[in-house]
Amino acid sequence: MNGGSRMQYLKEEIKKRILIAALDEFKEKGYLSASVRNIASNADTALGTVYKYFRNKEDLFNSVVESVYSDLFATINKIIVADVNPNEKLIEIKNRILDIFKGNSKEVLILFGKSKGSKYENFKNEVVDVFHNIIQKEIFSRFEDKSIVKEPFIFYVLSTNFVEGLYTILKTQEDGEKISILIDQLMFFSFHGTESRFKEMSHI
Repeated sequence: MNGGSRMQYLKEEIKKRILIAALDEFKEKGYLSASVRNIASNADTALGTVYKYFRNKEDLFNSVVESVYSDLFATINKIIVADVNPNEKLIEIKNRILDIFKGNSKEVLILFGKSKGSKYENFKNEVVDVFHNIIQKEIFSRFEDKSIVKEPFIFYVLSTNFVEGLYTILKTQEDGEKISILIDQLMFFSFHGTESRFKEMSHI
């Protein structure tokens, strides 16, 4: 390895250490409370060195989560416009979130619960909106008798509860198989047989 190549390698290693330290800092403290000074210390580098690679804390935070956010919503948007059953869309979106979580668990947890103050602070609400729109516009629209739903706002509540439950499972469970089972159960009790359950309720 010549001098130039070695220097480039060292620069990449330093940047990698900074990003790893930033990932842990943001996951533990969230965007607002995270300290660039702590990140530099945990990366075993000088504070000034961090600012050679990243303009500020916002730039560093974006570098940590942006690719995961973009990848997730690029896939979600493809699923939304696909010509498939809406229930299959819900399942596919859930599966995609799980797939990304398996390789990027810290980034996903940061987006869900530690991004307040950043441009990603509405991430959880955006995920809620995805599920809500599919239920409201595609599933409810196919109900034979829409009058059985007295207040359609319930679909937003169901979507919110599902996403909150999803986040709770992801942040508290570590076993991949258990996570999949719990989320499948959550999805079943949240969305399965929606029309038939509303019909049953309308007769109470």
